[in-house]
Amino acid sequence: MPPVARLAADARPSHRRLPRDRSRIHASRSLAVALVALAVTTLTALPDQVSTFEEAVFRSLNGLPDAVEWPLWSVMQLGAVLVAPALSLLAALVWRRLRPSVDLAAAGLLTWLLAREMKELLGRGRPGAFFDDVDTRGAGAIGNEGLGFPSGHTAVAFALASVAYPYLHPRWRVVALALAAAVGFARLYFGAHLPLDVLGGAALGVALGACVHLVMDLLTHHH
Repeated sequence: MPPVARLAADARPSHRRLPRDRSRIHASRSLAVALVALAVTTLTALPDQVSTFEEAVFRSLNGLPDAVEWPLWSVMQLGAVLVAPALSLLAALVWRRLRPSVDLAAAGLLTWLLAREMKELLGRGRPGAFFDDVDTRGAGAIGNEGLGFPSGHTAVAFALASVAYPYLHPRWRVVALALAAAVGFARLYFGAHLPLDVLGGAALGVALGACVHLVMDLLTHHH
C-alpha cells in the first residue's frame, strides 16, 4: 500500500480497533479518573496560593531557552477554541461521518465555556499575579491579565484529543494525546498558567470529552 493510502487508512475511524463496548468502557474510566483529578486540582487551587513545588516546576519550564518559543507557540494554538470547528470540518471531510464531527465541535465549545465559567468562579490569578519576574515572551505575552484556573487552552486540547481517541489508529491516539500535553507545556513555557491550572485544564478536558462521547453514543444507539 502506498504511504499516502496507508496514512489515510490509519486516520479513518474503525470500530474494529476500538469497538463500541470498549469505547464506552474507556470513556467511563476516563471520566471517573478525570473527575477525581479535577476535584483534587480544584480544591488545591482554591486557597489561591502557589506552593514551593508548584513554583519550582513553573520556573523550570518558564525559564527554558528562547529557541523553542516559536515551535511551542505554533503547538499552543491547537488549544484555541476556533480549532474545534476547524477539526470538526476536517473530520467530516476525511472520515465522511457526522458523528466524530459533531463530537469534536460539541466537546470543544462546551469545554471552552465551562473553563471560562470556572475561572470566574474560582478567581485564581495567572503567574504574573504571583511573581514579578515571569517571562511571558513576545509570541504569547499574557502578563497579569485574565484568570488562570483552569487552563482553557489545555482543556480544549485534551477534550478534542479525548473525543478523537476512539476513531484513531493507536499510533495517532498517542500523537493526539502528546499534542494536547504539549499545549499545556506551552502554556507554562509562555508564563500564561501555573502547573495546577494546566493539570486542572487537562482533567476538565478529558472529563468533558468522555461525557460528550458517552452522551452521543447513547443518543445514536437509541436511534
